[in-house]
Amino acid sequence: MLLEQMNWMQVEEYLEKDDRLVLVLGSTEEHGYYSVATDTQCPWEIAKAACEKESVALAPALPYGPSQSLMAFPGTVSLDPRTYLDVIEQILESYISHGFRRILLLNGHGGNKIAERILGTIREAYPDVMVKFRCWYLLPNVVRFMEKRGGSENHHGAWIEGFPWINQVSPITVREKPDVNWDDFLSLSPQEVRQRLGDGTGGGTYTQDEATMREYFQVAVDDTLSILRGEWGA
Repeated sequence: MLLEQMNWMQVEEYLEKDDRLVLVLGSTEEHGYYSVATDTQCPWEIAKAACEKESVALAPALPYGPSQSLMAFPGTVSLDPRTYLDVIEQILESYISHGFRRILLLNGHGGNKIAERILGTIREAYPDVMVKFRCWYLLPNVVRFMEKRGGSENHHGAWIEGFPWINQVSPITVREKPDVNWDDFLSLSPQEVRQRLGDGTGGGTYTQDEATMREYFQVAVDDTLSILRGEWGA
């Protein structure tokens, strides 16, 4: 159920029978040969499939986050961390004020992990509200699937976050490259990061066959469904 396709009366009607909401946290940044919207597009499609299955409301995605390290790559947009936390807090408070009480933040970008810092404050201010934060690429079965096929969380811009029907914008002819050294990554300037990453990919295999990627996608959807159907207490 897409919130963006509902009017306020339909949202009010939805809240009479359910108080769950999914908000995708994405980014706009380089991903090698994949779209600069990768971190938004992938979790959005995963969340959409799960929400359709479970009849849960899906909010419009937030397509920007802190991405300062990658600003030397054209197309990247970065929010200051303090600004980002303020935006997240105000978005959550808006939804909470209308009656949403179980909110899943499905994240697609490592820099957005700082959003977890304010969730305890939200819980303290609204004891009857539970906000869960999950990175789709770190969901339990997703990680098992990825690692079994040689993938790693550090393989930025490789197959682990590149679904050909979602965010692959052109044919990829590169097979793979050695893992990038991520030591002191956050201490580097954007120009130094670009020099280290080269094509913007963090290493590993660039693509998998579509059947494998369809299976990978479904694993992510199933893990998301498990969260939506699971316990929401403290």
